[in-house]
Amino acid sequence: MKPNAIFLLLGVLGLCACGGGGKASGELPEPITLQADSIAVEQILAPQQIAVKGDVALILSQKTDTVFYAYGLPDFRFLYKQGIRGEGPDDFSYPVICPYPSDSIFAVSQIMKNEVGLYRIDREEFFEYKTIRAEKSGICMMVNDSIAVVADYFRGQASLQPRLYVYNLSTGERTDSIPLQTYKGTIRLGTNISSLVNNYLCVGYGSHLVLAYSLMDRMEFYQITPQGKAVFERAVGAEEHLSETLKKYAEQQKSFDKMQNFENTPMYYLFVAYATKDHLFIRNFSGRTPLQWQQQEKDGTLGLPLDVYTWEGKLVARLQLPAEGPFAVSEKHRKIYLIDSEKDFEYVYTFSYDF
Repeated sequence: MKPNAIFLLLGVLGLCACGGGGKASGELPEPITLQADSIAVEQILAPQQIAVKGDVALILSQKTDTVFYAYGLPDFRFLYKQGIRGEGPDDFSYPVICPYPSDSIFAVSQIMKNEVGLYRIDREEFFEYKTIRAEKSGICMMVNDSIAVVADYFRGQASLQPRLYVYNLSTGERTDSIPLQTYKGTIRLGTNISSLVNNYLCVGYGSHLVLAYSLMDRMEFYQITPQGKAVFERAVGAEEHLSETLKKYAEQQKSFDKMQNFENTPMYYLFVAYATKDHLFIRNFSGRTPLQWQQQEKDGTLGLPLDVYTWEGKLVARLQLPAEGPFAVSEKHRKIYLIDSEKDFEYVYTFSYDF
C-alpha cells in the first residue's frame, strides 16, 4: 500500500490491521537492500495470499473460479491449479489460508462452513485429509490439529479488555486468553476530534506466537503449550504500556492541526509478516510517518523494510525490499517471493538472502 493510500485510511478510519526486553526500533542497524529478480507469470489470477510449503508456493486467488494456484520452487514454475469457488460440499467458500506448522500440509479456514480443512500438498496435487469443525470465527493460526488461536469477535466485543483466545477446536473448550494492548478512541485537537487506533498483528508458527502493534514500538512473544496454555516469554521494543503510548500521542498532537496530525503519526508494525519454522519476517516502519513515506516515494527510496527475528526474540537481520505486497519465505532455498500489490499480477519478485 502506498503512503498516500495509508494516509487516506488514517484520515477516514484511523489505522487498522486481523521475560526480557529488546532493542528499540530506533537503535536498529541500517537494513541490507536486496536486489529483485522478476519471473513472468502467465496465469490470470488475483493474488490474495501466498504461502510456501516445501518445494511448492501456493497462491490463493480472489475473484477467480479456481481458488488455488501452485508453483514449483525455487524457479516459481507453474505446476497446477485446483479448487473451485462455490457453495457445494467440495467447493471453497470464503477461504483463508491459516498458518499451520508443516512443510507438506496447509490449513484453510472457511467461515461460512464453520470448518478448517487440512490438506496434504505436493508438486502434483493437494487433497484434504482432515476436516475440523470450527464454530469460532477469526482463526489467526493453527498450533496443531486441534489447538487454534482465535480472534473471537463476539466475545471480544462483549469484553472490556480486548483479547485473543486459545481454543481446542476438537472439544470446543476455551483453554486460555491473551490480553491485547489495542485501542480505538478519539483525541481532541482544539475544536476538532481525531480518531486514533492502535491495532495488532498476530503471526506465528507452531507453538510460537507474536503480537505486534501499529502505533507501538512493541512485539510480544508467546509460547502456546500442547494443552492450549499461552505463556508470555518476552517483549521486544521500547514501549511497555498502552497508557504511555496514548499519553505520548496526546502531548505530540497538541501542536498539530487535524491534517498534520495524520501526516505526523509514527507507525510501526503494519499488516505484513511471514513466519517460518526458525524465523519471523516482519515489516517494521520504525516510527516513520506518512509524511516521511511520501517524501521517500518522491526520492525513489521507498521500500519494504523487513526485520528478521528468531523465536527467542533475537534480531538477526534487517532487510530492505524495493517493492511492497504479500510475500512468503522459503528458508530451504533462502528466497523471498513477493507479489507487487500496486501492479497487475504479471510478475513475482524473488529476493535471495544470506544471514
